[in-house]
Amino acid sequence: MRPSRRPPIFLQLSLLIIAVLLEITANFFANDESSPLAAGIRGAAGPALIILLVVLIVGNGLVLWWQAPRSPRPVWRADRSPYPGLSAFTEQDASVFFGRGEQVTELVRRLHELGVEGADRFRCVTGASGSGKSSLVHAGVVPRLRGDRWQVLPAVTPAGEPLGGLADLAVTLGAADRASALREVRTRPDGLARQVAAWRTRTGHRRGRVLLTLDQLEELVTLSSAAERAAFLGQVAALLEADRRVWVLATIRVEFLADLLAGSHPELFANPVALGTMRPADLVTVVEQPAQLAGMRFEDGLVDQIVADTATPDALPLLAYLLQELYLAAGPGRVATRQAYQALGGVAGALGRQADVVLAEVRRDSSTDDVLATLLRLVAMDGVEPTRRRVPLRELSAEQRRVLDVFTDARLLTTDVLDGEPYVQVAHEALFRRWVPLRQQVQARAEQLRRRTELERWAADWVHAGRSGDYLLTGDRLALAGHWLEAMESAGQDSPAARALVDASRSRDTAFLHRVSETIGRFALGNVDRFPELAVLLTSAALRECPPTPVARRALMAALAFSHTEAVLAGHTDAVRGVAWSPDGAHVATGSRDGTARIWHADTGTVVRVLRGHSGMVEAVDWSPDARRLATASRDGTVRVWDAATAATVVVLPCGEVARGVAWSPDGSLLGGSSRDQAVQVWDTTTWQLTTRLLGHEGDVWGLRFAPDSQRLASASHDRSVIVWDLTTGRPEQRLTGHGDFVEAVAWSPDGTWLVTGSGDQTVRVWDVTTGETRHVIGSQGAPVWSVAWAPDDRTIVLATGDGNIHVWDVRRLREVAALRGHAQVAWSVALSPDGRRVASGSGDGTARIWTIQPRGAEQQVLTGHEGPVTALVLDRTARIVTGGADGTVRVWQPDGTAVVSSWSEPVVALACSPTADTLAVALRDGAVHLIGTDDDVRLDGEAESLAWSPDGSRLAAGCKDNSVRVWDIHTRSSAGVLRGHADWVSALAWSPSGRYLASGSDDRTVRVWDIEHPGDSTVHSGHQNYVDGLSWAPDEHRLATCSADWTIRVWDLTGTDRPLVLSGHEKRVRAVAWAPDGQRLASGSDDRTVQVWDVDDNQGEVIGVHRDGVTSLAWLPDGAHVVTGSADGTARVWADSVDPDELTTRARTRVFRALTDDERRTHLLPGSGNS
Repeated sequence: MRPSRRPPIFLQLSLLIIAVLLEITANFFANDESSPLAAGIRGAAGPALIILLVVLIVGNGLVLWWQAPRSPRPVWRADRSPYPGLSAFTEQDASVFFGRGEQVTELVRRLHELGVEGADRFRCVTGASGSGKSSLVHAGVVPRLRGDRWQVLPAVTPAGEPLGGLADLAVTLGAADRASALREVRTRPDGLARQVAAWRTRTGHRRGRVLLTLDQLEELVTLSSAAERAAFLGQVAALLEADRRVWVLATIRVEFLADLLAGSHPELFANPVALGTMRPADLVTVVEQPAQLAGMRFEDGLVDQIVADTATPDALPLLAYLLQELYLAAGPGRVATRQAYQALGGVAGALGRQADVVLAEVRRDSSTDDVLATLLRLVAMDGVEPTRRRVPLRELSAEQRRVLDVFTDARLLTTDVLDGEPYVQVAHEALFRRWVPLRQQVQARAEQLRRRTELERWAADWVHAGRSGDYLLTGDRLALAGHWLEAMESAGQDSPAARALVDASRSRDTAFLHRVSETIGRFALGNVDRFPELAVLLTSAALRECPPTPVARRALMAALAFSHTEAVLAGHTDAVRGVAWSPDGAHVATGSRDGTARIWHADTGTVVRVLRGHSGMVEAVDWSPDARRLATASRDGTVRVWDAATAATVVVLPCGEVARGVAWSPDGSLLGGSSRDQAVQVWDTTTWQLTTRLLGHEGDVWGLRFAPDSQRLASASHDRSVIVWDLTTGRPEQRLTGHGDFVEAVAWSPDGTWLVTGSGDQTVRVWDVTTGETRHVIGSQGAPVWSVAWAPDDRTIVLATGDGNIHVWDVRRLREVAALRGHAQVAWSVALSPDGRRVASGSGDGTARIWTIQPRGAEQQVLTGHEGPVTALVLDRTARIVTGGADGTVRVWQPDGTAVVSSWSEPVVALACSPTADTLAVALRDGAVHLIGTDDDVRLDGEAESLAWSPDGSRLAAGCKDNSVRVWDIHTRSSAGVLRGHADWVSALAWSPSGRYLASGSDDRTVRVWDIEHPGDSTVHSGHQNYVDGLSWAPDEHRLATCSADWTIRVWDLTGTDRPLVLSGHEKRVRAVAWAPDGQRLASGSDDRTVQVWDVDDNQGEVIGVHRDGVTSLAWLPDGAHVVTGSADGTARVWADSVDPDELTTRARTRVFRALTDDERRTHLLPGSGNS
């Protein structure tokens, strides 16, 4: 079978040349008879030729000895089957390997070809699964080369760790240890070449030819990552370039060749050797020759039947398995019978028949589904066809191992050891295709198997990179991997490598997203007043898509407190120039440059009517007082009156060249229109006759509003003036001048004594209509003021400005109380609801919006009424909320939200309610303390900064500006003592539950506890680094909570056994603190706008609410489930003691009317933003 290798050509040629030269020389001299030398040569020629002949014979003998094999050809052992079954032929099976002689010879010839370039010495055998690629190489080519004195290195199979296979090869070649070898091939591009060179040096094989075999290279595609594949092939290519006497022979399934050609080092695979199907004559040899060696014979005609049944391209592994089973079933006589052949199921059915038998056996203890699910663990799926997957035994449960052991005993599976770890795999992939139950499962689970293969490839990338964080999954990829893994594990197809990757990715992703959530929270808190809608969107996304963080939750609460939008009215195709709220509050009307007017439902934001008829842009709209009709002004030069219920046109009134404004009189009798021709026209709404044409402006007339008495009309013009017209005479009553640019906005106060105007000079002016004088100028708004409205409360005005914002001002305090932000372009118009609580606006962005002036966040109730900060808050003995404000009022709130008000000329500094009587102590900024609720208003002098009533109601303590604590006997209205010791103002007081002790906190940073029975003594507690602002006793009287301008809360153990507990979490001065009735929790309020509840056992605080300004005071309601707070934002609010995040995000969804853009998500690193 093995052809002799020819002697080296240079040796044969040299011997031939010597013989020829000797013969020529001898002939030359032999022809010269006169020469004595010739005579001598003639005498010596005969012996010389004889010697030359001997030399040639000996030389060729030496050559033959040199080429003689060093390794004996393997022979078949009688104790082994001559048929390997589903396993590939190995070198030890060379004696029974038949049928591929021509292909072996051709491959050997190609391996002997000279190859200068490395790729020229890489031979790749391709073929379908089951075509015998590995058998051809190991049982055919390798033994032949060994006989030709080649050095054949141990075969390398990529498996799940290709570089690990090279490291194992290096250890076999003599490397110190696997770890160092693996490190070298991972870090040095020429690591394998260096190992082979060192092996040559150690063994003396410096010049001999070396063959490296790479088996099942499809595993570079199915089980390895792209990075590992590139690194592996890079090592092989470097070896071929470094050592020109190294050849590589590889095998790969043909369907994966394209993947390798498309990857790194495609030159290695440029000239594959295709292995086709066997001819029938070769199949006869495959069947008969091994049987002859083993002494087995076939019944007549059986070989022909077997060959005829082996007709399909993938039948070789089936044939090999059948022959093995026939041999084992032949018995002592070693006769393969047709009966045995048919019992096994023939070539096509033997494999499936055997698998069915095994399944029936294991099904006694396991269900079919469980068995097939276990076998699916041995399947990889990269493309269309399944491939084998090695599974470490340690990854299998005891039950799974029991099942696979039975299949292994039936020679359907094989076990081996790789990298020191035992594993199991299918003996041949034919099992996937030929056994129907498993084939059906593979087909049904193909997508799941592909996902597992892809996941394991990602995991291999990660492991190959040293578990680098750069290879962890993020964003959508991680979410996808998580879904895949859960589906796999629920189907019993777990993958430890994939699980490790996903867990590590989630851990890193969780940490990253935690930082993202905190960063978003900080951004939102810093920009909540400028970008409330964006803040709501971002914080909602952070809480929904990232691990919830306190700062994100707090930011969402703050965003809700600043998010005024209730609805976005979208439908117009151009700028919304005019808005008007119906007098019944049910509808909002809009007019647009798209030439239409629309009527919207104010609560749902849905369109009720679309009014079409104008041939030009609609500039203004206004409702009739009975809400039944709507008037519109258009650039087509007309004012139209519509039936609001039917959208029918009632009348069309000419209004100059371009109509700019329109307004109904409050009594409904008149309709006014303004125009570009500098005139104002007034019609009688009964007859629709023009009653008055008002002339006096010297520019376009825009804004138009009737006075509440319907007898006067104010018009605003581009001539920078506002004229108040007396409609009884048709003459100007006042001309208001002072603006430095056009005036388009005008509105009356509810009592008709004031006008507010807005101008292109970016200012707002409040005018006394009687005198025509400017009462207030509200400074620069940063953009032109296009529209104004005055609220029914007589103190609130709303402005629409060119920067797209709506500004809400308190005209008494000349203070902006809210900015409504959300429009993307200029805000053209604004209108207030009849109750003054909501605002409608129209914008150049093509939308109208409905806003609430007082938005709700996480609070359950908002109490409004103070005209400035709430400075003090207490509960009376019936648990009613009592607040005092900088406006000098004290309000006792009823359950329905109304209040009984008492007023002073000085701001309220502190409050205290008697626990036994309906008496309220009020400290004012002038230092006086008033007792109200008694027969008369009693005044106690003392310049009080803080107040506290004893539990029995008999004494009232006041912390004073003279650094003392004064105690009064309420019954006698006389002093019960003065406590001295503080070095600065006493700003906080609290009686202990028993009434024996009084605690005081001071601006001197100390807390003192006074024993009222021994008033000369006090215990001093130091530790705060700034003013002490609040005190509260625990119900057990053993603990005292204090809060300070140093941003902390301290809980003092008054038994003296422990150091104070310090609670940190607020980001500004902490103004108020109070124990819950259960004595386990504390509530605190801070200048950082937050209200927090603390569990003193774990030192953790939870933000339960956020005000629009600092929190000044608070108290627990008796139910222990709610906290009420007072704030510098002018409100008191009631909060639940904990926040439901789902409820919070649900509320947030009602405040936003768009999604985050891709750019916004990317900027803030949210998942799915393209940053993964």
